[in-house]
Amino acid sequence: MHAATGEPVVRVSTDEKANAAHIRASIDIAASPAVVWAVLTDCKRMPRIMPNVESCRIVKHDSAGKWEIREHVINWAALMPKIRTIVRNTYDVGRRLVFKRIGGDMRISEGEWKLEPTANALGTRLSYNALVAPDFPVPQFMIKQAIHTDMPNLLLAIQRASVEDAAKN
Repeated sequence: MHAATGEPVVRVSTDEKANAAHIRASIDIAASPAVVWAVLTDCKRMPRIMPNVESCRIVKHDSAGKWEIREHVINWAALMPKIRTIVRNTYDVGRRLVFKRIGGDMRISEGEWKLEPTANALGTRLSYNALVAPDFPVPQFMIKQAIHTDMPNLLLAIQRASVEDAAKN
Protein backbone atom coordinates (compact mmCIF):
# COMPACT_ATOMS: atom_id res chain seq x y z
CA MET A 1 0.00 0.00 0.00
CA HIS A 2 1.57 3.28 -1.08
CA ALA A 3 0.33 6.80 -0.67
CA ALA A 4 1.23 8.50 -3.92
CA THR A 5 1.36 12.29 -4.22
CA GLY A 6 0.60 12.85 -0.56
CA GLU A 7 -2.93 11.46 -0.66
CA PRO A 8 -3.98 9.21 2.21
CA VAL A 9 -4.56 5.52 1.54
CA VAL A 10 -6.86 3.78 4.01
CA ARG A 11 -7.94 0.15 4.06
CA VAL A 12 -10.29 -1.27 6.65
CA SER A 13 -11.22 -4.90 7.06
CA THR A 14 -12.80 -6.96 9.81
CA ASP A 15 -10.66 -9.30 11.84
CA GLU A 16 -13.31 -11.97 12.41
CA LYS A 17 -11.29 -13.82 15.05
CA ALA A 18 -10.85 -10.71 17.22
CA ASN A 19 -14.17 -9.14 16.15
CA ALA A 20 -12.26 -5.91 15.52
CA ALA A 21 -11.55 -3.47 12.73
CA HIS A 22 -8.13 -3.91 11.12
CA ILE A 23 -6.90 -0.58 9.78
CA ARG A 24 -3.98 -0.09 7.42
CA ALA A 25 -3.24 3.43 6.26
CA SER A 26 -0.40 5.53 4.91
CA ILE A 27 0.50 8.92 3.52
CA ASP A 28 3.62 10.55 2.09
CA ILE A 29 4.60 13.78 3.81
CA ALA A 30 7.00 16.43 2.48
CA ALA A 31 8.85 16.72 5.78
CA SER A 32 11.63 14.78 7.49
CA PRO A 33 10.86 11.85 9.80
CA ALA A 34 12.08 13.99 12.74
CA VAL A 35 9.51 16.70 11.98
CA VAL A 36 6.68 14.19 11.44
CA TRP A 37 7.67 12.40 14.67
CA ALA A 38 7.45 15.64 16.64
CA VAL A 39 3.91 16.23 15.36
CA LEU A 40 2.80 12.62 15.87
CA THR A 41 3.97 12.51 19.49
CA ASP A 42 2.84 15.99 20.61
CA CYS A 43 0.05 15.30 23.12
CA LYS A 44 -0.86 19.00 23.43
CA ARG A 45 -1.62 19.19 19.69
CA MET A 46 -3.73 16.02 19.53
CA PRO A 47 -7.11 17.74 20.08
CA ARG A 48 -6.35 19.99 17.08
CA ILE A 49 -5.01 17.20 14.88
CA MET A 50 -6.88 14.01 15.75
CA PRO A 51 -10.56 13.98 14.71
CA ASN A 52 -12.94 13.88 17.69
CA VAL A 53 -10.19 13.91 20.35
CA GLU A 54 -11.23 16.26 23.15
CA SER A 55 -8.14 15.78 25.29
CA CYS A 56 -4.77 14.06 25.53
CA ARG A 57 -2.97 13.69 28.83
CA ILE A 58 0.34 12.02 29.62
CA VAL A 59 -0.31 9.93 32.73
CA LYS A 60 3.18 8.52 33.19
CA HIS A 61 6.41 8.50 31.19
CA ASP A 62 9.89 7.10 31.10
CA SER A 63 12.55 9.76 31.73
CA ALA A 64 14.63 8.23 28.90
CA GLY A 65 11.77 8.82 26.43
CA LYS A 66 11.27 5.14 25.54
CA TRP A 67 7.59 4.93 26.61
CA GLU A 68 4.65 6.79 28.04
CA ILE A 69 1.09 6.14 29.13
CA ARG A 70 -1.54 8.44 27.62
CA GLU A 71 -5.20 9.04 28.22
CA HIS A 72 -7.39 10.30 25.37
CA VAL A 73 -11.03 11.36 25.62
CA ILE A 74 -12.79 10.95 22.29
CA ASN A 75 -16.22 12.33 21.42
CA TRP A 76 -16.86 9.99 18.51
CA ALA A 77 -20.49 10.65 17.59
CA ALA A 78 -23.46 12.60 18.86
CA LEU A 79 -25.44 9.48 19.77
CA MET A 80 -22.50 7.61 21.28
CA PRO A 81 -20.92 8.02 24.71
CA LYS A 82 -17.51 9.65 24.98
CA ILE A 83 -14.72 7.10 24.81
CA ARG A 84 -11.82 7.19 27.24
CA THR A 85 -8.72 5.30 26.15
CA ILE A 86 -5.56 4.61 28.06
CA VAL A 87 -2.66 3.34 25.97
CA ARG A 88 0.97 2.57 26.52
CA ASN A 89 3.12 4.01 23.74
CA THR A 90 6.54 2.46 23.22
CA TYR A 91 8.95 4.51 21.16
CA ASP A 92 11.71 3.72 18.71
CA VAL A 93 12.30 7.45 18.42
CA GLY A 94 11.85 8.86 14.94
CA ARG A 95 10.97 5.47 13.44
CA ARG A 96 8.20 3.61 15.20
CA LEU A 97 5.50 4.18 17.80
CA VAL A 98 3.83 1.02 19.13
CA PHE A 99 0.62 1.45 21.13
CA LYS A 100 -1.43 -0.97 23.22
CA ARG A 101 -4.57 -0.46 25.26
CA ILE A 102 -4.10 -0.81 28.99
CA GLY A 103 -7.42 0.67 30.14
CA GLY A 104 -10.47 2.68 29.21
CA ASP A 105 -13.47 2.02 27.01
CA MET A 106 -11.84 0.14 24.14
CA ARG A 107 -11.78 -3.65 24.12
CA ILE A 108 -8.92 -3.61 21.61
CA SER A 109 -6.66 -0.73 20.60
CA GLU A 110 -3.23 -1.86 19.51
CA GLY A 111 -0.93 -1.23 16.62
CA GLU A 112 1.85 0.95 15.36
CA TRP A 113 2.85 4.04 13.45
CA LYS A 114 5.95 3.68 11.27
CA LEU A 115 7.98 6.50 9.74
CA GLU A 116 10.26 5.77 6.79
CA PRO A 117 12.23 8.21 4.65
CA THR A 118 10.78 8.36 1.14
CA ALA A 119 12.85 7.08 -1.80
CA ASN A 120 14.08 10.60 -2.58
CA ALA A 121 14.96 11.08 1.13
CA LEU A 122 13.14 14.44 1.11
CA GLY A 123 10.06 13.27 2.93
CA THR A 124 8.45 10.62 5.09
CA ARG A 125 6.07 7.76 4.48
CA LEU A 126 3.87 7.55 7.56
CA SER A 127 2.14 4.16 7.95
CA TYR A 128 -0.46 3.00 10.44
CA ASN A 129 -1.47 -0.59 11.19
CA ALA A 130 -3.91 -1.32 14.02
CA LEU A 131 -6.72 -3.43 15.44
CA VAL A 132 -9.50 -1.51 17.20
CA ALA A 133 -12.79 -2.44 18.84
CA PRO A 134 -14.87 -0.57 21.41
CA ASP A 135 -15.88 -2.28 24.64
CA PHE A 136 -19.57 -1.78 23.87
CA PRO A 137 -21.70 -3.01 20.97
CA VAL A 138 -21.38 -0.99 17.76
CA PRO A 139 -22.25 -2.35 14.31
CA GLN A 140 -19.13 -2.99 12.19
CA PHE A 141 -20.48 -0.82 9.37
CA MET A 142 -20.58 2.18 11.74
CA ILE A 143 -17.02 1.56 12.86
CA LYS A 144 -15.81 1.21 9.26
CA GLN A 145 -17.69 4.36 8.23
CA ALA A 146 -16.12 6.36 11.08
CA ILE A 147 -12.64 5.06 10.21
CA HIS A 148 -13.06 5.87 6.52
CA THR A 149 -13.92 9.45 7.52
CA ASP A 150 -11.58 10.02 10.45
CA MET A 151 -8.40 8.26 9.30
CA PRO A 152 -7.88 10.29 6.10
CA ASN A 153 -8.61 13.48 8.07
CA LEU A 154 -6.07 12.47 10.72
CA LEU A 155 -3.39 11.66 8.13
CA LEU A 156 -4.02 14.92 6.29
CA ALA A 157 -3.88 16.88 9.57
CA ILE A 158 -0.53 15.27 10.49
CA GLN A 159 0.70 16.02 6.97
CA ARG A 160 -0.44 19.66 7.15
CA ALA A 161 1.10 20.26 10.60
CA SER A 162 4.37 18.56 9.57
CA VAL A 163 4.71 20.61 6.39
CA GLU A 164 3.95 23.81 8.33
CA ASP A 165 6.55 22.92 10.98
CA ALA A 166 9.13 22.03 8.31
CA ALA A 167 8.57 25.41 6.62
CA LYS A 168 9.28 27.22 9.92
CA ASN A 169 12.75 25.65 10.17
